[in-house]
Amino acid sequence: MNKAINIQQHKGRRALIISLVVLVALIAFDISPFGGNARFYATWIGCGDKPVATEGSGYLNSGAIHYYEPSSFPGLHPTIEYFCTPLEAEKAGYSASPNQYEFPHLQQGI
Repeated sequence: MNKAINIQQHKGRRALIISLVVLVALIAFDISPFGGNARFYATWIGCGDKPVATEGSGYLNSGAIHYYEPSSFPGLHPTIEYFCTPLEAEKAGYSASPNQYEFPHLQQGI
C-alpha cells in the first residue's frame, strides 16, 4: 500500500516538473528575440492601441504599418521595435518606405 502511494507521488512530481520546464521554456522563448510576443503585448497595453512595428509579420502583426531600416547583414539585428504611432517611428529615424526616405507624418506637422 505504501509503495503504491510513493509511486503516485513520484508520478505527480514528475508531471509537475515536466510542466514547469515546458512553461519556463515557453516564457524564455517568448522573451527572446525569436518569440517577441511579450514585448508586443506590453507595448500594446502601454500605448492603449495596436503598436506600429518596424518589421515582422504574422496574424496579429500583419495589420501594422511597417517601417523598415535595411541592414547590410540580414538577421544581424533580429529584434522588432514597436512604436505607439507612426510619428514616433519616424522621429526615431525609420522611413515609411523600404526603398527611399519617406517621412509623411513628420512632414504633416511642418
